[in-house]
Amino acid sequence: MQQKRNKKLIVKVLIVGAVIAILSYLFHPGVGQLSVMLNGEPVAEPLVRFAAVPTFLLIMIVTGVLMVLLFLGVGVFMFLFAMCVALVGVFIMAPYFWPVLVIILLMTTLMTVGNGNGD
Repeated sequence: MQQKRNKKLIVKVLIVGAVIAILSYLFHPGVGQLSVMLNGEPVAEPLVRFAAVPTFLLIMIVTGVLMVLLFLGVGVFMFLFAMCVALVGVFIMAPYFWPVLVIILLMTTLMTVGNGNGD
């Protein structure tokens, strides 16, 4: 059984993404300004700005890899992995609230298991 390729959908997604990117660039208040903020204040030192370039490139590479994986059809696995990473981050960032987080995790797990009819 062959899968039907929907090339028009990919083109529509790319066009909508480009329109959103262009509009957000045009209407953003800081258009054309490259500024690095540390502790809420702009940094004018050129070495700090130069250090931000590899970080930006790394983020763009990760975004590109994720887009390729998305078009290959592994979106559900990426979503579940991102949810697990976010949950681990929440556990690390909020150690004093772990009982509440465990209760939320257990409730979510119980809701996803199903109704238990044995069907």
